[in-house]
Amino acid sequence: AWVAAVAVLVATDSSMVWAGKDTHTYKMGEDVVVWTDKVGPYNNPQETYEYSTLGLCELEGDDIAVEQGELSIGETLEGHAFFSSPRLDIHFGQNKPQTPLCNMRLKDEQAKALATMINDNYWYQLYIDDLPIWAFVGEHSKFAVDVSRFSMMYRDNNKSLQMPSGSAPPVPKQLKGKPLPRIYTHRHFTLFYNNDQIIEVDMEPSSPWPIYAGAPLNFSYTVLWFPTTKEFKDRTNRYLDPKFFEHKVHWFSIVNSFMLCLFLCAVVAIILMKTLKQDFTRYSASEAEELENLDGVGDESGWKQVNGDVFRKPDHLAIFTVVYASGCHLACTVFIVLIFAICNSYYASRGATAGSFVIAHLCTVIVGGYEGGRIFRMFGGQQWKRTMVYQCLFMPGVVFMSFVVINTTAIFYRATMTVPFKTIFIIIVLFLAVCVPLHTVGTLLGRRAAAERSFPCRVHHLKRPIPTKHWAFTPVMTMVAGIVPFGCLFIEMYFILSAVWSHNKIYYVYGFMFAILVLLCLVIICVSITCTYILLNAEDYRWQWQSYISCAATALYVFLYTIHYFYNSTQMSGFLQTVYYFGTSFNFCIGLALFCGSLGFIGSSKFVFLIYSNIKAE
Repeated sequence: AWVAAVAVLVATDSSMVWAGKDTHTYKMGEDVVVWTDKVGPYNNPQETYEYSTLGLCELEGDDIAVEQGELSIGETLEGHAFFSSPRLDIHFGQNKPQTPLCNMRLKDEQAKALATMINDNYWYQLYIDDLPIWAFVGEHSKFAVDVSRFSMMYRDNNKSLQMPSGSAPPVPKQLKGKPLPRIYTHRHFTLFYNNDQIIEVDMEPSSPWPIYAGAPLNFSYTVLWFPTTKEFKDRTNRYLDPKFFEHKVHWFSIVNSFMLCLFLCAVVAIILMKTLKQDFTRYSASEAEELENLDGVGDESGWKQVNGDVFRKPDHLAIFTVVYASGCHLACTVFIVLIFAICNSYYASRGATAGSFVIAHLCTVIVGGYEGGRIFRMFGGQQWKRTMVYQCLFMPGVVFMSFVVINTTAIFYRATMTVPFKTIFIIIVLFLAVCVPLHTVGTLLGRRAAAERSFPCRVHHLKRPIPTKHWAFTPVMTMVAGIVPFGCLFIEMYFILSAVWSHNKIYYVYGFMFAILVLLCLVIICVSITCTYILLNAEDYRWQWQSYISCAATALYVFLYTIHYFYNSTQMSGFLQTVYYFGTSFNFCIGLALFCGSLGFIGSSKFVFLIYSNIKAE
């Protein structure tokens, strides 16, 4: 059943809105559909509305049939809303001179709404054959309307209106001496084709007309076609920004992360090769050697002293396994999506990244179930079925709570970022049909694997008292441990945030992200091992939670950085955009904390098993 469900999801996610033909091939003179998408303020890239919000005559009238495009799950999550524009009559390979689109007179409410939109720098998005076009609705006017030229403009641009011959309406009083926003009334389309395929599309808006109540608007367009030798597979490259994403600073981030990783690996190597070697020599000494070194035995201390407690069940084991399993699940999802993104150039397809993330998340839930079941049984947890349910529901529950806030706000504003009930229903069905069975199977496999493995040291019945430490020992170690991986990550975070929170920047350097992620994993493991060694040397055996929290603290610094980015690198405003930004950032940081914490525990676990399997337990 779950295989069929995944197949349905793949089929749903691949139903892209193609312009004209699914094959992207056209015959000479064949209709080329122009899809209107979304419109919104330039500074708020996620505050977008349907194109019809503009209230223009382009999509209105009983003489046309506007078609609504089908959306994949990925496109829905990205906030697309496709409607065809039948009045834009474009045919493959055929030029078209200036052609009337539609005429309208602005009512008072329409004029006020359009003026507000233009003053807020509203832009809109069109698609032709899956190629995007961005343009501003209008322009700001810094100067008052020239009254002497206005009558001539009116006569020249409104010949289609039925008016007395040679007459022009009187200039409205509100125009005199006031600069007014202007709306573009003409679009010049330039399209390039190679044989039977469209390679490039451009559009230049022009003919600005002032906005006021009663203003006559005559919209028109022209179309020019040119042949090109560019290949179809390269047609999306023009939307990339190599000067930004392949800047030397981006390369520096790789070098910076590599050097940091090298330094931390050296620290861990010193711990393993020098310090631990001395410890092993001291702890493994024979009785004769101990008698010869009485001064060394008398005040023996360090990590060996907690060998009877180091594998003791951590406090709140159910909660620990829930967050650990969720982190393992998320880590596996991220790596799979990145590998597929590198191999398939997801940036070239709308919604591909979001859709693939949903699919990968559904399919890799078995990993989280396996790790959660294994750790829970290994430490002797009780009521494993209830814990399994918590593990399965934890991450969807966190996302759902923030989703309710964001989606409710989007519904109130009637924004395109609103996720429709159909998509929510499909995701819930897939969760029940795929995630729940796979998570159950993973948990059973994990419990079977844990039954075949034992701890290197026997756990004592009585707990060893933990020596008193300075009150700042744990907080300081946690905060220092969190800032080290952040130093590996923060430059890449700038590029990721710049791509996510802009309307026309496309992140495509997945190789950079993968390299940074691999180095981040190595840094986290090294930091975790170092913190665990310090903690055990202080004869504190509670290393499980400490290794997790120390690495998860990286997410706190990332969240603080997103706040800094919001106020210093963007001009976002408004309740909707603010809720969306911080809601999404909060979810991202929660996921990052789970990812880093789980990886840190894995590194510390391997380290602890290694060192305690090589000592002579008393």
